[in-house]
Amino acid sequence: MPHAGIDKRMILDTLIAQAEAKLEELKAGYGAARDAVLSAPHVMKGKREVFGQESAYLANALALNIQERERELRTLRGMRLPERPERVALGCLVGVGAADGTLVGLYLMLPVCGGMEIPAADGDTLVRVVTPGTPVAKALLGKTLGEDVTLPTTPPCEAVVRALL
Repeated sequence: MPHAGIDKRMILDTLIAQAEAKLEELKAGYGAARDAVLSAPHVMKGKREVFGQESAYLANALALNIQERERELRTLRGMRLPERPERVALGCLVGVGAADGTLVGLYLMLPVCGGMEIPAADGDTLVRVVTPGTPVAKALLGKTLGEDVTLPTTPPCEAVVRALL
């Protein structure tokens, strides 16, 4: 199982950098949408002139998304990663393998950013971020090294916890 040399802190730092980059994109989009609202005429000359309204809706949606990303970043920056976990819990990196030893997946349990994928140190393996509410996380939480797990895929995948960092 390719888990030797994988650094959880490095993966978390990469995730934080990706979230910061996305936040900057959102802020730029918000600025453009806000400027469009301010430059649009406040009195519509026809019933089809909705550019100002659409820009306002977009600016509001982007503002909410920015707030969510900022909350995620605060959570990630304050995240404590367990050193030597005995069971799968928040902050754990879990390597799951099939009975024949092939890698099924690497999962990082975090409270936010579910669905994101970060390349591991080798560059070939992806680490998937899962949040506690997802079916995969529910199947893995509380498991110990060497314990069997049924991953909720289609069809369900029988696997074993091969790495717990």
